[in-house]
Amino acid sequence: MSLTIRSNNHSQLKEHKIMHKKQFTIGKIIICAILIIMISVNGIVFANENKSTNGKLDVFNIDEFMTNEIERLNIPGASLAIVKGNKVEYLQGYGVSSPDGTAMTAQTPVVIGSVSKSFTALAIMQLVEQGKITLEDPVQTVIPWFHLADKEASKKITIQHLLNQTSGLSTIDGQVAISQGDRTVKEHIQSLANIELTFPVGEQYQYSNLNYSILGAVIEEVTHKSYTAYINEYLFEPLEMNNSYADPKDDINKTIAVGYQTVLGLKMPTEQLNHEGTVASGYIISSVEDMANYMIAQLNQGQFNGKSILSANAMNTMHQPSSLMDNDTYYAMGWEVNDVITHNGWTENTYSKVMLDGEYGISLLINSMDYFNLNEYEAITSGINKLIHHEEPAISTNNPFMKYIILDMILLAIITYIVWSAYRIFKPKNRKVTTLKGIFIVVFDVLIPLLILIGFRQLFGPLSVVTLFAPGIGHLFFLIPLFLLIIGIVKIGTVIVKHKKNTIDTSAEKV
Repeated sequence: MSLTIRSNNHSQLKEHKIMHKKQFTIGKIIICAILIIMISVNGIVFANENKSTNGKLDVFNIDEFMTNEIERLNIPGASLAIVKGNKVEYLQGYGVSSPDGTAMTAQTPVVIGSVSKSFTALAIMQLVEQGKITLEDPVQTVIPWFHLADKEASKKITIQHLLNQTSGLSTIDGQVAISQGDRTVKEHIQSLANIELTFPVGEQYQYSNLNYSILGAVIEEVTHKSYTAYINEYLFEPLEMNNSYADPKDDINKTIAVGYQTVLGLKMPTEQLNHEGTVASGYIISSVEDMANYMIAQLNQGQFNGKSILSANAMNTMHQPSSLMDNDTYYAMGWEVNDVITHNGWTENTYSKVMLDGEYGISLLINSMDYFNLNEYEAITSGINKLIHHEEPAISTNNPFMKYIILDMILLAIITYIVWSAYRIFKPKNRKVTTLKGIFIVVFDVLIPLLILIGFRQLFGPLSVVTLFAPGIGHLFFLIPLFLLIIGIVKIGTVIVKHKKNTIDTSAEKV
């Protein structure tokens, strides 16, 4: 009897183990199935938000390249969009968009700098298609109140000249305008009444922000709308650019990325100036998600999501090489053209670049600016372009901030010399000034600083722009020669006074 019970118990235990094993196996199968479904679903979600949609992009290498470059260049935040044909292939944000640690995403708006010019050119071509203006129209026929210092030359500038950067307006005057945009578009253009042309109209390419700021005024005059209202209605809305602004005040949720500047080698968050009058030439705000839509329209002859924002013929005209810039690079209308169609943009504290190669489009946004390492920023887009074509990008191993270390040391040495010189002036001793020392004072404390100050604009650019784009170092580039000159003049004055005193004392002794 007991054997029977034990046998039954053993049999039941065995069956229980078998059943448990089956249940465990079934459970594993169910869990695996769920994981497969989740991975599949997540693959689609990530593809739309931040990864590849067709598996052809080397996502791992793109992420690794971007992460390495952001770390190497000490970039706070960046975002990247890649499109192919009419499809978004890749969207991704990296780093942070503000000092509070908010993540940079594909939806984070960033000021796109001179890439704004392509938006302005597109708006102008829309007005041309509508028959409201022609490319050959003199600006004064559209804006009767427009004129520069040369009244006759002002009459000759056409819409085409402005688009192709051949109006005769200079690069330097366009740079100065960056720091003078704190007025309405009309007020800004009216303030150009004393600006001189540096070349005859239509004769020479000169990249000038003023050309596109004037085009902003043309848009306002023709449409009877503000530039902001027109861009919102006819570009942002049809292209579904929901995180893009022509006026930062429209960002009611305060999502625009904080810009950073490199001050003596250190990244510091800074606020932008008021650029209301210069939005058309450099201060539109957008996200890479929105820029992806914009690139799709550019790559597909003005078509986006079943809508046409510009005809194929007008889009081709806008991309047509026109003004020779250098070597094989031409300026078109808001675009530079060589082997690819591209344009970069930088403000005092942001950077952007768009590259269209006919098949792919790349948009890169960075919420910092480093004027002394701009070439390093430029190389990022070129590296991405190589990766999407399955080529090896050039990987830099340079420490981009070594030049800051060297420059800071040189500036510190000069400042130390200035302080030491000032101390010697105010704590004089009976030192004899030799001829060699006198020559040193004249050359290094007077002549060289004076020449730097006189040629500052040609050497470094307009003072307002240098200090805006390269704070710290830009200020010192001006202040150091100024203080050296002052000290040099004081030294020479001291020598002259001492020489006269010695002469009088000598004459008195003889008497």
